[in-house]
Amino acid sequence: MHVAINTSRRTNKAGVEVVYESALVRRTFREGGKVKHETLGNVSFLPRRSIMDLKASLAGKTLLEAQDQMEIVRTLPHGHIDAIHTMARGLGFESLLGPACRHRDLIMGLLAARICKPTSKLATESATTGGLRW
Repeated sequence: MHVAINTSRRTNKAGVEVVYESALVRRTFREGGKVKHETLGNVSFLPRRSIMDLKASLAGKTLLEAQDQMEIVRTLPHGHIDAIHTMARGLGFESLLGPACRHRDLIMGLLAARICKPTSKLATESATTGGLRW
């Protein structure tokens, strides 16, 4: 796939030259030894900068090196939470809490948090919801 930018010029009745530009996302393929183009979409409505970024991206260029622009401050593990959730689901623990709903998911999350880091109910609730009430 690539972005083809087509430019056409016309002279109107007043003698003023008008330039039309269209940007099309295309796929190129061979059929019977001839090169053919299939238009997948018209992106002419996008700003010029976005069209150039799309063109560079489809050409395989890296637009931004994430390592240069970001710094990892901290990471939070989640594998142990996933293991607890998977085990509880496998044992049918979720079905004991009732039908699928938001409250059941919150209860499962609070139980998994208390299994991983045993604290009081209030401390667990404050840590997981940021002190917000439901």
